Amino acid sequence: MLYNYLKILHILSATSVLTSIAYSYHLWRSIHPHNLAMICERIQKQTTLIIIPFAIFQLATGFTMISLQHYSWAEFWLGGSVVSFISAIASWFGFLYFLLLSQQVTISGSAKNKPRRYRRIQSLMLILCALGLLSMVFFMANKTG
Repeated sequence: MLYNYLKILHILSATSVLTSIAYSYHLWRSIHPHNLAMICERIQKQTTLIIIPFAIFQLATGFTMISLQHYSWAEFWLGGSVVSFISAIASWFGFLYFLLLSQQVTISGSAKNKPRRYRRIQSLMLILCALGLLSMVFFMANKTG
């Protein structure tokens, strides 16, 4: 019974993380030089208040469910899910890092081509994050037993 409740909470928190990332992506797409600081602040708040806490909750409920079901750490789906989760979160933090760098460069006006380069790197980080999330869902959907 505990497993089923944890599974529901795990799915709800995953939905919160994915929705928050999608909303942050929508905000990122609407960045213009005049609203850059405001959008960056909103994405940072979204990350701090929703993405990080719910990602930690994802880890806690996921590992608890794994221990309750006595899954072996040698199972392919489990290792793939954990690696995908870590890569998605690392890519998200990479995106945030380059978002903050582009904000600093734009505000200081020090270089003309750097914001465009940072925008490309941010796009790459978001693509890697999406691939990590999709592969995590794939591994979890194709688990054995």
